[in-house]
Amino acid sequence: MNNRLSLCTILTTGRTGSDYLQCCLDNVPGIITLSGKTYFKNFFKKSSFENIKNSKTKVIDEFIKQYENLFVADEIENKKVNLSREKFKEEFLNEVKNFELNKKNFILSIFSTYEKITRNKIDEAKICVNHSHSIIETLYFLELFPESKLLVTVRDPLSNLMSGIENWKKYTNGATGQSHNYRYTRRILIDLKFAKNLKVKKHYVKLEDSFTLNEKQKLLNFLGVKYSENVNYATYNGKFWIGDKLSTSRTIDGTFNKQVLNKPIKNFYTNKDIICLKYFYKDYSQFNYIKKKFNFMDKLIFLFLSIFPLSYEKKEIFSKPLEFKNYYFYIKRVILFLSKI
Repeated sequence: MNNRLSLCTILTTGRTGSDYLQCCLDNVPGIITLSGKTYFKNFFKKSSFENIKNSKTKVIDEFIKQYENLFVADEIENKKVNLSREKFKEEFLNEVKNFELNKKNFILSIFSTYEKITRNKIDEAKICVNHSHSIIETLYFLELFPESKLLVTVRDPLSNLMSGIENWKKYTNGATGQSHNYRYTRRILIDLKFAKNLKVKKHYVKLEDSFTLNEKQKLLNFLGVKYSENVNYATYNGKFWIGDKLSTSRTIDGTFNKQVLNKPIKNFYTNKDIICLKYFYKDYSQFNYIKKKFNFMDKLIFLFLSIFPLSYEKKEIFSKPLEFKNYYFYIKRVILFLSKI
């Protein structure tokens, strides 16, 4: 384990290309990353790490059990990994044999071991890139490693919301309901606010620019590694990634799927929806997604329109008119919008 490695973690703000970003870093010389997301805070709690850390075998057995997505397959991410869990366990135990486990060296050892049984270029490594994904896991990782850098993936908030509602509804066969609509509407804003308030070195990656040469160069410069053509292809352990199960279109060669940028929002939202949502997501103006300069009249219009259901909320409520929680989360959404006044 190289304690001199720099660290970075990825935070997403919804369906904004964080998995694509991680996969683009998979084969870049100097970067260590895993083949999927890891929720270390959740792992330490669920495994009772502090109680079992003196038994390194128990710890790694528990990790392998909880994170089969790194070794066998990741259904949602559409990845068939096929790595030897026995080899990983053996290499990990050899890695940690000369020191006592704590949370920090455990995480670093997981990355180091995974690198050794996949790309095996540990001597070239300059930085570990974790995919913490959520606010809770990102905050936890940064508390453990306050010197870590942060990558934040962003996207036009209206396209983000449309994708998060449409694709999850299709994937779950309509089982998500108004609770998902509310939580997703909220997280797009809350996740960005969280990222903006963090006092760490950060770099925002806009999905719409994430495939361009200029953005790739800025990304690798931020991470402190030399530019490599490999960053243009999304892979996991060297295999091309075709996109997750929620995606409705695919690429087979690891290149960016530009079809995700060509879905018109007016096929999903009404004009009233767009007026409301642009005001609600006005914090995204720093990325030029929301270009309007809002005035007092805009605030009054937003105040009035916020009370009424958005078009996708109407569909949810009318499809299940006796579902109490749909009304409950609609009211919560109204309160959320009014809090922006």
